[in-house]
Amino acid sequence: MRLGIVAGGGTLPIEIARSVTARGGTVHVVMIEGEADDVLRNFPHTILNWAELGHAVRAIKRAGMRDMVMVGRMSRPSFLTAKPDFGFLFSLPRILRALRAGGDDAVLRGVVGLFEARKLKVLGVHGVAPELLLSDGAIGFHHPEPVHQSDIARGFGVVAALGRFDIGQAVVVAGGRIEAIEAAEGTDLMLARVREQRIAAGADPARMRFGVLIKRPKPGQDLRLDLPAIGPETAHGAAAAGLAGIAGASGEVLVASRFEMLERADRAQIFIAGVAAPPASRPARPEGGGVEPIVFGGYSIPPERAGDVDTGVRIMSALEAFAAGSALVIAQGRVLSIGAREPSGHVLERARPYIKRKKNNAVLVIGPNEALDEPLIRQAAASGIAGIVVMFGPGDGAAHRGPVLDVADRFRLFIAGAAADPKAAAF
Repeated sequence: MRLGIVAGGGTLPIEIARSVTARGGTVHVVMIEGEADDVLRNFPHTILNWAELGHAVRAIKRAGMRDMVMVGRMSRPSFLTAKPDFGFLFSLPRILRALRAGGDDAVLRGVVGLFEARKLKVLGVHGVAPELLLSDGAIGFHHPEPVHQSDIARGFGVVAALGRFDIGQAVVVAGGRIEAIEAAEGTDLMLARVREQRIAAGADPARMRFGVLIKRPKPGQDLRLDLPAIGPETAHGAAAAGLAGIAGASGEVLVASRFEMLERADRAQIFIAGVAAPPASRPARPEGGGVEPIVFGGYSIPPERAGDVDTGVRIMSALEAFAAGSALVIAQGRVLSIGAREPSGHVLERARPYIKRKKNNAVLVIGPNEALDEPLIRQAAASGIAGIVVMFGPGDGAAHRGPVLDVADRFRLFIAGAAADPKAAAF
């Protein structure tokens, strides 16, 4: 095999390069500046800025490669750090369309299209180094108990339901209760949040082990791209949070630094297991025509935010089937944070690092049990939120009046309400 590797962060690019060369193949690694591990310098390599697209293509082709993989952790690109070459500028309209499409999947599909348009074939890890995928069954000393099977099945269902909206490769489920859902922050920070929430509730994660971290690809996901991954930090985070184990879709979850991960898991007495995930046949995004929101305040929903409002309502509706969903923040089709049960103010605070505050381009959607009050409106205005959508609960009236709307008008935030969309909730 002759393989070009476009390498982000983490150990997976290193493990793929070692796997290919150990089997007699050759690699050329395009190391993304500021992301790729320095160990990759031990292989034939080129170090490039993320925006040097033309140079990346030429480096791979000059090395005699026509097949490539894209693997490793990557920060969402910022034009502030770009060092564009001609290939990037030539492809700029296509790149902007991919970024405007919102979710991470759309961005990655756009990047793949750019390489394939230049006669490079993008492969998946399963076709290059299948030994890096999670196999079926427990892979350490500890095994999931029957009590964990229902949590695993419920977690697979949540990921399948939310994956339609390009979010949620990972969830934490304990006793059938959805504790946390992954959004822009990633798995490690989600697990840290679970630990904090449990300690705040009086649990001792060092002594009590319950619940499972579940990971699987989103429905309709291109398995060449952004496969969910677990590694030593995942095992450490799951153990620190007091979880009983980790379950992933067998053959569809990458395992980084396998032996170190298993050593940590066995020492902490948690299980790691591959489980055959039921097929998720629903499309990645549902068709339009959702529930029409009702505007309460003096400011209407801007047309450019209507898509985020519709998607946010659909996501909260889908979560109703799992008795979860306190709030979410969405901007340009990308869910920045989502809460299973934590207060909406906490969910909003987690989204702040990802919001472009001066542009007021994000929408906050809160569940029927969350309070719309002046502190939340002030927090939203300070965070760059364009408006707030309140979900109606069963039997709720569609009305918000009085001082809270005056405060929203003062900050030029729209306030709207929406009932659950039955088409999104039915999964």
